[in-house]
Formats: sequence, C-alpha cells, structure tokens
Amino acid sequence: MEPAEKDLSTKHGEFVPIIAAIERAEATVGVGESELRIQAADLHESLAHGLIPHAIGEGRTLFPVLRRLTGSDRASVAMNRDHKELARLTDELDRLRSSMVRTGLDAATERSLTRVLHELRELMSRHFAEEEQVCFQVLKAELSPDEARQMCEAMERTAAEVRSLYE
Repeated sequence: MEPAEKDLSTKHGEFVPIIAAIERAEATVGVGESELRIQAADLHESLAHGLIPHAIGEGRTLFPVLRRLTGSDRASVAMNRDHKELARLTDELDRLRSSMVRTGLDAATERSLTRVLHELRELMSRHFAEEEQVCFQVLKAELSPDEARQMCEAMERTAAEVRSLYE
C-alpha cells in the first residue's frame, strides 16, 4: 500500500468509531433520554471538531489533486456534496441536542433525531467506501510517494487550522 492510500485510509479508520457511536445513539432513542443527550453531545463534538475539519482539509487539498489527475471534477463534486450534507446534518444534530436540553425529548424531536442519526450513519458509511474505492485508488496509482506525503501533510495542516478555529 502506497503512503497516500495508507495515510488516508488510516485517517478514515480514526472516524469509524463515530459510526459505531451513531449506532449506539440510535439504539438509545426511546430508551434513555439522559444517556441520549450525552451521546448526542459527544457525537456533535466528534463530528464538528474531528470529521468536519478533516472534510474541509480534503476539499482544499485532496480534491484539487484528484481533479488535476483525472481531468474531471465529477468525483470531487460528489465528495464535496457529501461533505456539505455532513455539515448540515451535524448542525441539525446540534439543534436537536440543544432542544433536548431545553425542553426534553418530545415525539417530534425523537423522530427528527432518529432520522438525522440514520442519515449520518448511512452518509458516512457510503462516503468512506466511495472515497476509498474511487479517490484513494487514483491517488495511489498517480502520485509519487513524495507527492502523496506532501498532500497528506497539507491536508492535516488544513484540518488542524480549521479545528483550531473551534477551540
């Protein structure tokens, strides 16, 4: 496995526990409101301060390289669309979490939370698989080890800069 594919796959591997956390939260809906509030807050933290900065880093560094290598923006447009949807769902999760803290968990909020958690899990699972099948394979085939390393370092710097804005 080349460095770019290994580094990117390893980075995605760090986010797999978020999918498991979403599944745990889905199982908690309707069972334990106080536990669900904690899980929603933890999920929002992981998404907003971990995955979203990573997605922005990809958008600013990996996707321009992908466009250059393929001569097409088709894959990067689809990936960026997923990133925007991830950000929208993260914001919606935060609104629902805030609503639960203020007024408790009513039936409408519970339905919305169930939908958002399901959409997040499905989007993340699909997106990670598509990136690894499409993007990472192109990068592995087309970038030299040095180019791959530089791109991954630039992506991590960008993600760290975005993360620092939140803290």
